[in-house]
Amino acid sequence: MRRIYLKTFLITLAAFGATYMLLVFSSRISSELYSVVGILFAIMAPAALVLSGRRKFSTFARNMFGIVSGLFLWGFIGEFLEVRNHLIIADSSYLPVLLVLVSLLVIMLLQNGLRLSYGFAFGHFAGIWSLHMWMIYQYEHLGKTHWSTYVSAGTALILGILAIYLSKKYRRTGRKMALSLTSLLLLWTVLEYVWGWRLIPGPYAI
Repeated sequence: MRRIYLKTFLITLAAFGATYMLLVFSSRISSELYSVVGILFAIMAPAALVLSGRRKFSTFARNMFGIVSGLFLWGFIGEFLEVRNHLIIADSSYLPVLLVLVSLLVIMLLQNGLRLSYGFAFGHFAGIWSLHMWMIYQYEHLGKTHWSTYVSAGTALILGILAIYLSKKYRRTGRKMALSLTSLLLLWTVLEYVWGWRLIPGPYAI
């Protein structure tokens, strides 16, 4: 069962890296190629979501399709459209929309009104959105080196480690994968703060 946590973490991390690199390098090569990559994410997100509902796949595979679906959705809406200035959902004005999405997601999951794999898809998207919105709010209104950024990074690090610890206490595939994804998102957030502090170059600085 420990392999489930590690496999989820590594596959998702690889998908994160590939998504960021595709966006970064395509934007450096040409506007047309960047558009192709953005459209590709727009197609792959619902395609992966459909695959996550196919019963012929294992529980692990269905949930992984859900996780990458949420990532591709963020790549299109949260990254591609933001760069194109069509839609900037990281702005605090979209907080009510995010709160409604999270509330509906929690209610549906608690009432078993949503496939777990779909929950991974929309939960992943909402998780990235939430963490990104908070970070952008800090950077724009307080500053990249404001004391609150260090508190946020420290909190994310502690919670990420806690998620790793808690994953050892569960045997169910879904819970282990959820904790693995949670730890990755939190630890990735710490990395984002480090990039923001200019301690190491971020992907868009390459």
